[in-house]
Amino acid sequence: MSKKFILDSSELCQWHTLVQEAEQDYGCHLDEAMQSYLVFTLMRFTKNQQLNTQALAIDYLKSHRLPNKLRSEHLRDIGDQCLLVSGLYPASAAKRQVDVSYYVDLGRSAYHHISTVTQQGIADLYHQLAESFILLMDLLQTIRQFSTPAMQPITAMDLWQETGSRAAYRQISKNGMPLHESLLEKTSKH
Repeated sequence: MSKKFILDSSELCQWHTLVQEAEQDYGCHLDEAMQSYLVFTLMRFTKNQQLNTQALAIDYLKSHRLPNKLRSEHLRDIGDQCLLVSGLYPASAAKRQVDVSYYVDLGRSAYHHISTVTQQGIADLYHQLAESFILLMDLLQTIRQFSTPAMQPITAMDLWQETGSRAAYRQISKNGMPLHESLLEKTSKH
């Protein structure tokens, strides 16, 4: 796919254009709330040098001792970081000696927990984030693929088998890795 030359210099427009191009390349369309959430998450963490430098599971556990508002903020940050790491920086998981699916599970759990303790409008958004986590991760991996492969083939294979990630499957297929029929059947169940 040929990428549009981004003439608008605003960071918001640049991220928005990248997300839209990823949607088009991936073959999906996010609703406005999900698309905006993803764009603003990308903007918020663009300059964050601390991404994936701490044990997020420990932060997740510690957040449960906080008052509801603070807990929700901490869990949102954890979910967002897990989304960005699994989507844009999956190779960093190996450096931390965990699978990418660790970030998927932790991020989904953080978003889901927020959806159970906040007011209805916000709860719906976080429920949708938890349910669409793999799709959002796949879109971020699609953005990453615009410049370099997001993952090593074996990591892509593991992620595809554990989560049913279409982006991971596309990367495996693109690399010409042979897939046994029993593995293909597993994907159709996700």
